[in-house]
Amino acid sequence: MKTIGILGLGAIGRLIADDLFKTFDGEIILLGRDLKRLKQLAKRKKNVKIRYANVSDTKLLASAFRGIDVVIHAVHHEFNLNVMKACLKSKSHYVDLGGLFHYTKKQLKLNYQFKKANLTAVLGIGAAPGITNVLAKYGSSFLDKVENVEIKIGGKDQSTYKQTSPLSNTYSLQTIFEEFSWKPAIFTEGKLKFLEPISGREDYIFPGPVGVQKPQYTIHSEIATLPSSLHAKNVSFKIAFDDDFVNKIKMLKELGFLSEEKIKLKEKEFVIKFVSLGILKKLPNAIPDRINQYEIISVIVTGTKSGARKKIVLEAYVHGINETDDKDTAAPASIAAQMVANGMINKRGVFPPELIVPSKSFFNELAKRKIYIYLNKRHRQ
Repeated sequence: MKTIGILGLGAIGRLIADDLFKTFDGEIILLGRDLKRLKQLAKRKKNVKIRYANVSDTKLLASAFRGIDVVIHAVHHEFNLNVMKACLKSKSHYVDLGGLFHYTKKQLKLNYQFKKANLTAVLGIGAAPGITNVLAKYGSSFLDKVENVEIKIGGKDQSTYKQTSPLSNTYSLQTIFEEFSWKPAIFTEGKLKFLEPISGREDYIFPGPVGVQKPQYTIHSEIATLPSSLHAKNVSFKIAFDDDFVNKIKMLKELGFLSEEKIKLKEKEFVIKFVSLGILKKLPNAIPDRINQYEIISVIVTGTKSGARKKIVLEAYVHGINETDDKDTAAPASIAAQMVANGMINKRGVFPPELIVPSKSFFNELAKRKIYIYLNKRHRQ
């Protein structure tokens, strides 16, 4: 029986676990520090076990991973390298949700070690990065030469709520802080360039019901791999947040609450960003009455085919009715881990999704989760 472990059972980790509970017929290991919480998640589930694991301790991690075929890492990206090194020791394959460009670059350097250990690591297989990368690769298959790859993501929340939150967002707030304060990378005219945070906000019309949104540049892993994978001259990534949310985060940024500098409080030093996160986590959570969320992932690939210019538009439609649209982040990790476990993905080394995830099989699995792919506005059959 194959075994998949999930490290980190936060909002996305729980969704990954739910997907595995429904679709994986092997053994599932829930890994984390809060054993009481893990027991509750594992309650009355078949072939589910729990183990203590701490991402800060590579030696203990390796021990926790023993006997696990594939580890899905769903904790923050700063621990990616720790978890990968633990997987090398435990002889476990590795899957994660992304490394915000900089961590991804470091992770790719472990390629030789994973290949030598006969192991596979799939980096950044969520929604973005993840679905975005596979869409870009699939789009490139219609071209002889790729020139431009534009990624744009927008969403619309039409849910009703019993209780709202002053700073409600389904993303990790730490990731939001970093995307709003780290300089975003773009690849332009064959060169890497870093822009100012929160730049490039401009109207873009997504298909209904998402409609007009204002995507902005943010730091993202796609820029770390797609230029070389697709030999593209230009690659960019933008994601839209609503104006009210952007203004609140900008205010926190201007007041210094997103700073990574240290302050001393009662003879102890703290990173300002983490103090802010600790305070914001105490805010009341939004409590939905009826979930109705919509997200569209748009990847536009342009280039030439037989000497003529050609434009390929690929879109993933994610409609969450009575289930969050964050399933598009969770499901890909579950799908990829299962592909590694069952041998469908069998190349060894460290890879971004576009170089190792079989697109058509991946899209078929997404469709089973009601995430649909459209090619030039037509449903991909």
